This record gives sequence, structure tokens and C-alpha cells, in this order.
Amino acid sequence: MITVTTFVLCFVLALTPAPYALGSHASRSCCTRYSGKPVPPQLIRGYREHTAMENCRIEAIIFYTVQRKMVCANPKDEWVKKVLKLLSSKLRRLSKGKP
Repeated sequence: MITVTTFVLCFVLALTPAPYALGSHASRSCCTRYSGKPVPPQLIRGYREHTAMENCRIEAIIFYTVQRKMVCANPKDEWVKKVLKLLSSKLRRLSKGKP
């Protein structure tokens, strides 16, 4: 016979969204290490910064690629600085209405 505690535990686990139950939510929003290879700028569709203050272990730039992948990069790496500068200049041009 199933005890009340076992029943409640199974019920709560059944209602918990899969990312939280598997612990994968943290790996999607936090970088645990940096990618070893630079990402070509033409493959990047966006990025965001995350800090160690956000319950993440490392400071990182998370690039989102056109293949819908997330790439964790060290914000101190030269290739990352160049890509961020390039993306900023593209954004400025677009905001001025120039292609």
C-alpha cells in the first residue's frame, strides 16, 4: 500500500516542469565553462551578458547562433570583444536607418 508521503511526493514530481525536475534549467541560463572555439560573427543572431551575481559561477557572454545554440564565451577574450564591437556597430547603423 502506498503511503500518503509517497503519494504526495509522486504528485508533486508529476506537476514539476521537466527542466526543474532534471536540474537542466540552471545549465541553460548559466555557463559553467567557456567554449574553446570562437564563433564566426555571421552565425550569431544575438547575445546576452550574465554575471557571477546571477547565481552563476563565471562571468560570460552567451551568444545565440542561427542554429539556435548557446555558446558561452569569456568576455575578456579578444574575439569576444571584436564580435561585441561588430554587433554594436551594426545596431547603431540599423538604428540610424542605414543597411
